[in-house]
Order: sequence, then structure tokens, then C-alpha cells
Amino acid sequence: MAFIQSQRNRILPYIISCGLVFLTTLFGELVKKRLEPTNIVMFYLLAVVFVAIRWGRGPAIATSIISVLVFDFFLVPPYLTFSVNHIQYVFTFVAFLVVGIVVSTFASKVREQIIQRQTEKLQTALLNSISHDLKTPLVSITGALTALLDRKSSLDAQHIRELSETALGESDRLNRIVNNLLDMTKMESGVLRISKKPCDLRDLMGACLEQLKDKIGARDIKIDIPKDFPEIAVDFPFILKAFFNVIDNALKYSPDGSPVEIRATFVQRKVQVKIQDYGLGISREDLKRIFEKFYRVERSQNVLGTGLGLCISKGIIEAHGGEISVESTPGKGSTFTVELPLE
Repeated sequence: MAFIQSQRNRILPYIISCGLVFLTTLFGELVKKRLEPTNIVMFYLLAVVFVAIRWGRGPAIATSIISVLVFDFFLVPPYLTFSVNHIQYVFTFVAFLVVGIVVSTFASKVREQIIQRQTEKLQTALLNSISHDLKTPLVSITGALTALLDRKSSLDAQHIRELSETALGESDRLNRIVNNLLDMTKMESGVLRISKKPCDLRDLMGACLEQLKDKIGARDIKIDIPKDFPEIAVDFPFILKAFFNVIDNALKYSPDGSPVEIRATFVQRKVQVKIQDYGLGISREDLKRIFEKFYRVERSQNVLGTGLGLCISKGIIEAHGGEISVESTPGKGSTFTVELPLE
């Protein structure tokens, strides 16, 4: 599927380029009685420049060659033939082709420079974000351990326990951040390997909620999974991480006293798991990018995280042959739907 999508992305600029040449030729047909052919050439050149800026050198050079051929065939007398009556048209064709290639090369270089600068800015922003997320738990751990090791401090048992719990909690958080970064690296490099084995969905959710018990606190987690629900074939550690991230997200973005509901059903030979919260919901703009890596919604300044959780969940679920989607109503909460094939 990824290979097919990649091939489509490569071919699409050439198809659009041919479409632009067709529209330019159609326009030329309408005005060829009023304009000299050498003037109509300028419109083809505009198409070449647009393609070069938008898609780069390859499609632009192809547009230049196709434009010369189409221009000669349809807009230069004698029409519907590649022969020409005047030698000036030959020079026009050659000049246009040379100018088109030079302009496309120059425009594509400008485009590459712009993309490179944007990429550098994005990488800097991502590195700053990751650095901040790594430093925060490290500072907390260092501070707690420094206080515990300070011989001059007179800490009672309660303070020692609190500092120890802080160091342990921040260590777990740091461990999750590092693991998320490693998982993302595996997925992007194509080395993520899924080993499926039969698994009880109720056991899976139980293990997931056990890992989240500190964040759940006194919340009401409503689970609706029939006792006779059949086993599903999954890679337990990976799918556990996927559901952990989704449920963790529901806990982060909903009020402390609100419930989280987990329901499982069958839909056309697929297991469908819905995770619903009653938080502030997700705006339409954020919904489009919610599964992108490092993306966090605007109101998440006070919510800890790297913005990798949902992206990793999506990668793991798709590696299982499944899908994940989200529906949300601002002010009423969100529902994440995970579909996995029943094997």
C-alpha cells in the first residue's frame, strides 16, 4: 500500500503538468486568431515556471518538452502537423525549450532552498521540543536525588517518601519518552516487526489500565467487553502500547472527575474498540493533524508529552492491518475508534 501511494505521488505532478499544458493549449486555440504564436509561447512558459516551483525540475522539464510539441502541433501553421513554414518558428521552439529548461532548473533550485530552510527550521523546533521534554524529568530527578543525598538536610520520612516517588515517577516518564522516540525511529526505518499471537481483549485492557492506575486515580473507567469475546491475534507488547497511548490521551484531555468508556464490538469480521472521553473535544483543524508526529493541540501547554503517542499508536495499529480514527464534538468529548482484523 505504501509503495502504491509513493508511486501515485511521483506520477501525479506529471499528470497535473499535462493538464496545465492542455488548458494552455485550449486557451491558445481561443486566441490564436488574435495573437501571434510567439506570444502564446509565454503562457506555456508560465505553466513551466509554475510546475517548477510547485514540483521541481523533472515535471518542469517534461512540461517544457510537451509544451513545445503541443504548441507546434496545434498552434503553428500548418496545423495538426509537426512541420513548420517559417524558420523563425524553429528558433522559437529551440529558444523556448532552452529557456524552459533553464527557468525550470533555476526555479527548482529556489524551491529546494526554500524546502531546505523550512526543514532546518522544523528540525530545530523539534529538537528544542524534544530537548525540553527530556530535560524536564531529568531536572526533577536530579533535584529529588540531590535533596535525598544532602547530609545537611533534615528530612522526615514523609518528605523522603515524596522525593523518592517524584524521582520514580519522572524516571518512568523519561523512560516512556525515550521508548516513544525509539519506536518512532523503528517505524520510520521500516524495522518494526509484528509477531501476532492470540490474546484476550479483556486481559489486554486490564494490563493497560494497570499501567495507567496512577493517572486514573478515582476516575470511573467503564469497560463494556462481553465475557465470551473471542481472542484476537496481536503483538501483545506493541498493541498494549497503542491502547496505552490512546487511553492516556483521553485521561489527559478530560476533567479529572469525568469517566472514560471502553467498548468492544464486532463489525464485518473486525474487532472495533471505542475509547470515549468527555473532555473539551478536538477542533476541526486539530482533527486533521491529530495523528501527526510531534503535533499537539494549542491548548496543551499544561499537558506533558512529546506529541508522539497517537502517531505511534496509528503506526502500530496499521502494522497489525487495522485502522484508527477519531470523532469529536468541541465541548462534549472525543471518541477514538480502533479496528483490528479478526483472525
